[in-house]
Amino acid sequence: MDVLIPEIDKQAEFFRKNAVLDRLNQRDATLWSKNADEQLEISQRLGWLDVRIKSESLIAAGEGLLTELLGEGYTHALVLGMGGSSLAPEVYSQFVDCYNLNSPRSLAVSILDSTSPEQILRKQAEIPLDKTVFIVSSKSGTTVEVNTLFAYFWEQVEKIDPENTGRHFIAIGDPETKIQKLAAEKNFRRVIEADPNVGGRYSALIAFGLIPAILAGFDGRDLLEKSSAKSANGISTDDRGVHLGMAMGAAYLTGRDKLTILSDPQTAPLGSWIEQLIAESSGKDERGIIPIHQEPVFAADHYQADRFFVYLRKEGGMDEFVRQLVTVGHPVYICDIPEIYDLAAEFYSWEIATAVACIILNVNAFNQPNVQESKDIAKQMIAALKNKEDLRIGRPLWSDQRLTLYGAGDPKPTLRETLGDFLALGKGGDFIAINAFVARNEENENSLQSLRKFLTEQTGLPTTLGFGPRFLHSTGQLHKGGKNNGLFIVISQDEPERLPIPGEGITFNDLIMAQALGDCQALEKHDRRVIRLHFSDRKLLNSDLPELFR
Repeated sequence: MDVLIPEIDKQAEFFRKNAVLDRLNQRDATLWSKNADEQLEISQRLGWLDVRIKSESLIAAGEGLLTELLGEGYTHALVLGMGGSSLAPEVYSQFVDCYNLNSPRSLAVSILDSTSPEQILRKQAEIPLDKTVFIVSSKSGTTVEVNTLFAYFWEQVEKIDPENTGRHFIAIGDPETKIQKLAAEKNFRRVIEADPNVGGRYSALIAFGLIPAILAGFDGRDLLEKSSAKSANGISTDDRGVHLGMAMGAAYLTGRDKLTILSDPQTAPLGSWIEQLIAESSGKDERGIIPIHQEPVFAADHYQADRFFVYLRKEGGMDEFVRQLVTVGHPVYICDIPEIYDLAAEFYSWEIATAVACIILNVNAFNQPNVQESKDIAKQMIAALKNKEDLRIGRPLWSDQRLTLYGAGDPKPTLRETLGDFLALGKGGDFIAINAFVARNEENENSLQSLRKFLTEQTGLPTTLGFGPRFLHSTGQLHKGGKNNGLFIVISQDEPERLPIPGEGITFNDLIMAQALGDCQALEKHDRRVIRLHFSDRKLLNSDLPELFR
């Protein structure tokens, strides 16, 4: 951390002179924006600071629900959500296995945040429909992915239990929103109100995160006790989240804008939640901290001076690598997570750290102005599909029976030349983002991870990997609103089976393609460097992808 100390000291003095932490404890919205409208919105997004008090009432509700479900023979819970409403439940559910929670009173909790027909059908095959409760999780009830997934699983459950379909569903959402109305109309088992003063990505310890955690076997009291034990009297200079946030901000100001997350196997699930929190909070106004998660590991001296490393440590499997990074001059911040309930403290510390870092970056940590763009374009495409209109799919630069490449520039005789021209657009300080609108499964992850490794070896640039549409609700904000230093490779494919969306007149195949095209068009609107690889042959996607670029 030595390289960051001068800038950290400078920021600490700024915080002291301007009473920043006192103002944070007083919920002073001017810390993040000078705009009056934004300040009003910010003031309605700071409820997470009081999470320990505000969420206590949820514990009895969650425990009562769990007792009821177990008594009726339920064994599984599936969260239908996107972004902040699903990522924390995913972390909780995966930590149960990674840390061997072994609670005698629990459901098998998982999430579904994809519109890929393949992923939806695979998830359906994994769960017993008659013993699964579906948690429809949305702040507003207007999220297209959540609504279409609900429509699909409602139809599936209705086939096997038409008299009691609503008993298989629970809603979590803000009061007086469409999600509440839907739950009432369909006679859901429960409607659980979320705190409307907490934004989605800061919701790990309110209803969106806490209820699924309790169903998965966590003790809600222990989570809340751990979450803000050191901050019961307000955030202070001793708070680890403040230290981390200052380090993040200092790293950004000194050119280290690539926050690279290292982890032990047990702590790896937390990285996706951190990725969303940082990217969606900081990536706007042509600024932003770029989280690099699950990147293939290279030799310590391979990394450029745009890196700031964070190690999510449980057993110390990367201690030697961290020592090597420090030896060659890279700053590394270590977050120890020895016990499973320390996860709650990590959630709270990272929320503080992100809010602090955004003060230093001078950006509003609590809005996401560019997330809506891709959604709006996708909605326009869906409307066009319903009207039997052709979609604007882009300009093909190269094509054969298995693969088509779309993008700007001049066509070249070979795929390698075309891809090579695109990669040649990269320069120092850039990164490469792979935005894959395909099923998030082991086969695709392994294939795309091999591509990440190859791209960094060839260009020296860091890479990110996001599965669509889920990344649109996290790093998608950074991609459009942050600095123009990304090269974007959007991946789409022909799905093997068409899966209708009940009542919509289109399929999930149509929806995920519209979302991929919407992402491309939104990136182009912001003058980003982008290509799209469309795989007509699914086997090619799981083959040696680097070979396409060689």
